[in-house]
This record gives sequence, C-alpha cells and structure tokens, in this order.
Amino acid sequence: MQFNTLVIEPFMQMLHKVIGYIPTLVISLGILILGYLFAHAVAKLVTHLFKSIEFDTVSEKMGLTKVLTKGGIKHKPSGVLGCLTYWVLMIMVLTISLKALGLAAVSGLIDKLLAYVPSVISGAVVLIFGMLLAKFIATIVYIAAKNTDMPIPATLARLSKFAIVVYVGIIYLKEVGFVDLFVGSNYTIFLTGIVFALALAFGLAGKDIASKYLGVLDHKK
Repeated sequence: MQFNTLVIEPFMQMLHKVIGYIPTLVISLGILILGYLFAHAVAKLVTHLFKSIEFDTVSEKMGLTKVLTKGGIKHKPSGVLGCLTYWVLMIMVLTISLKALGLAAVSGLIDKLLAYVPSVISGAVVLIFGMLLAKFIATIVYIAAKNTDMPIPATLARLSKFAIVVYVGIIYLKEVGFVDLFVGSNYTIFLTGIVFALALAFGLAGKDIASKYLGVLDHKK
C-alpha cells in the first residue's frame, strides 16, 4: 500500500499530465511549422514583387543601396524587405506558438520586445536621414563659405555636419528610450559633459591646429 502511494500514484498522475499535454505540444509544433512555411513563401513573394517594380534600381539611384552596403548589409534592398517580412512573420508565429503552449511569462516578454521594435526602427530611420541631411548641409556650407571667401570653409562645413549629427543622435537616443537623459538637470549634465570633453580634447591635442587657424584669421584681417 505504501509503495502504491509513494510511487505508483505519483507516476500515474505525471503520466496523465504528460499524455494530456501532448495535443497542446502537437498543436504548437504544427503552428510553428506551418508558420515557417507561410513566412518563407510570403518573404519570397515580397522580394519578387519589389524586384518586378525595379525597387533595387530606384534605391541605387537614391543612394539607399550605398547606405546598406556601408552598414555591412550585402543583400539588395528588395532582399532586405523580404528578410524583414520573414522575421516579422516568424516573430508573430513564435508568439502564437508559445501562447498555445501556455508559456505566459515568455509570451509576455516577447510582447514587450515587439512593443520596443517600432521605436528602434523609427530611431534608425531618423539616424539615416539625419546623416544624409548633415552631409547635404555640410556641402552647402562649404560652397557658401568658399564662394564668399570665408576662412577655413572645410572646418565650418565639418562643424555644421557635427552639430547636426549631435542633434540627430540626441533624437535617436530619445526614440530608443533614453528620454531621462534629456530631461531637467540630466540634460544639462549630459550636455556639459560633452562640451567639456570636446574642449579638453581640443585644448590638449589641438593647440597647434588652433594657433594655425587663429593665424589665418589674423592674416585675413
């Protein structure tokens, strides 16, 4: 009797739970397999669709292909869109599969990660367009300074580009969640630290450069 109570009954209970869990496991695996096949097919369709409308050619003319290449992405823009489509669908499939298994904690964590993805994407878009805008503004400043016979036009262009890059970087940090750095006294401390670091770096390492540029300004006068 004691053997049945201590061994047989717990074993039978565990066996019933395992057998009862098998249909849920099969359904979850079925969702995962069918979702993988669906995501793979849709990704191929998206890639083919954008290739057919010559999206790669337009992207190359706009400079988007060059941006992707600099970022270490070897795929063409149509392939990148297909890959993004695949992973978005797979994340959705994985979430549904985990919910079917009843893993609420893991499912909640994935939901939080998915809610964070739009912020990262919007921040990356702001960063890319900000860098392109900084390069464009630097070119305009250089041309204007050169045509008006201003001293050190290249330095003015670089300073303009640097100012825009810093501003875009702050916007990017806000988008990805570092909002507290730019509120109240935190923003003042953060900005003061950057200015102090730049001033210290220029004072220690750029004495000769500063004297040369000041000599140019004095010669102009």
